[in-house]
Amino acid sequence: YLYDTEGNLTNFLLINIDNTETTNAFSRIQEFEGLFSLVGRFARVGYAHFDLETQTGFATGSWYENLGEPQDKPLVEIVGHYGQLHPEDRTAVLEFFRALRQGDADHFNRTVRVRRPDGGYNWTSVNTVVSRSERLAITSVNYDVTELKRTEQSLIRARDVARRSDRLKSAFLANMSHEIRTPLNAIVGFSTLLADTEDARERREYAGIVEQNSALLLQLISDILDLSKIEAGTMEFSYGEVNAGALCTEIVESMRLRNPQGVTLSLAEGLSECHFLGDRARITQVLTNFITNAQKFTEQGYIRLGYAVREDDTVRFYVEDTGIGIEAERQEEIFNRFIKLDSFKQGTGLGLPICKNLVERMGGSIGVDSRRGEGSCFWFTLPYRNGLLEAPEERESPPPASYLTPDD
Repeated sequence: YLYDTEGNLTNFLLINIDNTETTNAFSRIQEFEGLFSLVGRFARVGYAHFDLETQTGFATGSWYENLGEPQDKPLVEIVGHYGQLHPEDRTAVLEFFRALRQGDADHFNRTVRVRRPDGGYNWTSVNTVVSRSERLAITSVNYDVTELKRTEQSLIRARDVARRSDRLKSAFLANMSHEIRTPLNAIVGFSTLLADTEDARERREYAGIVEQNSALLLQLISDILDLSKIEAGTMEFSYGEVNAGALCTEIVESMRLRNPQGVTLSLAEGLSECHFLGDRARITQVLTNFITNAQKFTEQGYIRLGYAVREDDTVRFYVEDTGIGIEAERQEEIFNRFIKLDSFKQGTGLGLPICKNLVERMGGSIGVDSRRGEGSCFWFTLPYRNGLLEAPEERESPPPASYLTPDD
C-alpha cells in the first residue's frame, strides 16, 4: 500500500519474483539428500559435518547408526565423547581431538569397535578430515565393516586350519611311511631267516615275529581304508541283535594272547544280561582299538572291559586300565586325526578318530576319563534299543577332526 503525506491511500505497488530456479535448486538438493540417505542406509555409509567453534553441524541417519547412537541425540553430545566405542578405540579418537586442537593433526582414519545393545561389538571404519579455512571444522565419513571383518576373520581361521592340516598331513605321511616300513622290514627279514634256519625253536620264534608284524601291517591298511570310507561317506553299517556279554567275552579271549606280561585282561564283575540292536562288527572294532591302546600303555596292573545299561536308555561300554594315563589338557586332542601322544609307540594316530566317527554315526558319544600316572577309562555310549526291529537312523558324518578349530 502507498500513502500520501496525509496518510491517504493513493496506490498499490505489486512486486513478483520468478523463483523457479531457486525452487528447482531446492528440489534437487532435497532429492539428492533423499538419494544420499537411501544409499547410505543400504550401504551403511554415514556422513557428518561439525563446526568445532560454534558446536553445530549435521549428520545422516547412517552416521548415527554406525556409531551406535540415537538419531535424536545432539551432535555436540557425540563429537568428542563417543561413549559407545570400545575403550581402546575411544582413547585413540580423543587423542586425535587433543592433537587437532593443538594443530598437530589434520585427519583420522581408523576402524573402531562400536558396542551393540547385546554387549558385543560391531566394526566401523571412520575417516575424518579437518578443515581450517574459516573456522575449525571436521568432515567425517564412516561405514559399517562388520561383515567384512567377519569374512576376514573367517578367512584367517580357514588359512590357519589349512596350514595346520597341511602340517598334520605331512607328518602323517612321514609317520605312515615309517609305520609301514617297520613291519615290512621285519616280515621280509624274518621270512628269509625262516627259510634258512632248521632249528625248530628258532623257526617258531621267527614265524611268531612274522605273524605279529603281518597283523600290524594289516591293521595299518585297515585304518587307511576306513579313513578313506569315512571321507568318501561310504562307511556301511549292519544292524542286528547284539549280546553284549557274549561279545565282550569273545573280545577278551581273543585279545589275551597279545597282553603284555604283568598285566591281566578280564571282564568287569557283575555284568548283567544285555541284548540290544546295534552293529556288532563296528562295536567290536571300537572295543578292540580301546584294548589295543591300553595294552600299549599299561606295563603292570590290569585292563578291564565292561558295560552297563544306564537310566537314560543308553548302554555304556568301557575299557579301564592302570596305565600311564593322559594329561587333562590332551584328553580331547587324542580324538583328532594324526595325533600320537607317544611318537615311539606303534600306530598311525587314526584309531581313536575312526572310533569317534563310528560311535557318532551309530548315534552315541565317546570320551575318556584319565589322570596322569593313574590310568585311563575309555568309554562310549550307544542307544539301548532292546527289541527294536528297525536300525537307528545314522547321523551325518562330521567333518574331519583335524580340520576343526575350537570356535567350531
